[in-house]
Amino acid sequence: MNPDDSNARRWFWYASETSHCIPLDRTAYATVIIGGRPTPLPEWVCTAPDRGRHTNASFLAIDVDVAEPPNLIDEINWTCDYTVRIVARDWLDEIRDLIDEELIGIGTLRCEGRVLRGWSTLHERQPPTLHSTEGHSKTCPLCHHTDTVLHGREYFSDPAVLARRLILSGNGLFIREEIALERNLRTPRGGFEPVLVLYEPELSR
Repeated sequence: MNPDDSNARRWFWYASETSHCIPLDRTAYATVIIGGRPTPLPEWVCTAPDRGRHTNASFLAIDVDVAEPPNLIDEINWTCDYTVRIVARDWLDEIRDLIDEELIGIGTLRCEGRVLRGWSTLHERQPPTLHSTEGHSKTCPLCHHTDTVLHGREYFSDPAVLARRLILSGNGLFIREEIALERNLRTPRGGFEPVLVLYEPELSR
């Protein structure tokens, strides 16, 4: 694929529509007291002093213990704490060959110590940032996790995205448009209908 080809610069954005996230199992992790309440502190969380607590962007695959299993309706979801992406295996199987496992880790989801075999976690190590024309972002100095506030038109500006077939960030999954159309890829249950995101480095200048 030629990176100058316009098809290498366009992705469908698949994001979770449901407002019901999956809580972590507080008994499975060490805890800290925040605001008078115990908060889980998994080993895959970064605690940069000026950035709060967030998923460590230097990790690849992340195994997660949850307090309750995902519902059987939504095929794309996330954890309430630290926003680890959870995807049903049925939908994951449709896109698994697009995943570069040197960049994106496929992890295990557990509930009460039992592996939930119908589900996986997905996490990309230091993913490219999704920008927006009127938003802003801030990057952790320790693990390089980036928080983004999206407002306006969303776009990628990092040339590392060129020709990527699948990108994963805290905002959702991005699958190259031509591949999704060729496969007639369905929208996962519980997800928004995908919108188009382009590589537009000139917007960051």
